[in-house]
Amino acid sequence: MQERFQALIKQRLLSEYENNPPLFPWESEVSEYPAEATDYAPAAVAATQSPLWSAHVSALKVPSLLPAALMNTLFARCQEIVTSPIKQGVRLVRAVEDLFPESADMLEPIANMVLVPAYRSGGASLDADKDVIIQKLANAVGGYSSAMPEQQVALSMLAAQEILGALTLCVSAARPSEKRSWVTTVGVLELTVGYEHDQLSVVVVLPDGGQVRLCDGDVEKQAVRSQPGSLDLTWAKPAFEKNYILEVSLQGEAHALNFVIQVADAGSSPYAVGHL
Repeated sequence: MQERFQALIKQRLLSEYENNPPLFPWESEVSEYPAEATDYAPAAVAATQSPLWSAHVSALKVPSLLPAALMNTLFARCQEIVTSPIKQGVRLVRAVEDLFPESADMLEPIANMVLVPAYRSGGASLDADKDVIIQKLANAVGGYSSAMPEQQVALSMLAAQEILGALTLCVSAARPSEKRSWVTTVGVLELTVGYEHDQLSVVVVLPDGGQVRLCDGDVEKQAVRSQPGSLDLTWAKPAFEKNYILEVSLQGEAHALNFVIQVADAGSSPYAVGHL
């Protein structure tokens, strides 16, 4: 009886979507989205990420609920799309579309539902909303492998949202500093991004020798050291709402870890395009 009810709900959802496609919260009318932007995308990453970087992801709340192989594939995909200046809902769809080729019709409606809490609340209440959604899904499905396809899509999108959020740092005049710690198999990587006097500053403390690269598509700055320690970069007069890509490489690792940094306009929403 329960399976029949869920099947009817799914059929009704798909029917309503086909006749009246839902809008994402930022849209006022139905629109077509272009292919993924590649203006200054970094080199393609491998299908799965190295344990050096993925150790941190496996400890995140939602990604830890996914099978390891799926989590690593999703992390690799998030590394590719985090640097693309596309809208939040489109990011979630792009992050999981290759994982669910048979469920293409339900991806946008589910992305819309996943994003709703972010537009209804903010701050601590936003985290509480996400916790409630995650807990309800975990209780309902009893594990990823036993979940229905739409539940697996929702969990995967929530995982992608958490990964993309961990890879995104946003500063502004009102919030001049943001920090991030990323656990690797050789130690903890520490990032501090600051914005003061119209200057963007980035301090990266490496657990091993390596390199950092900051770029906007036209200009780039680099710093290198052969031993563990701190590297500093500065960027004068950064543009508001523009993606600045920070690539962190450690010696002996083939792929960089990609972060995105934004300087938000004082009047913009903390959930602006590109900030998850």
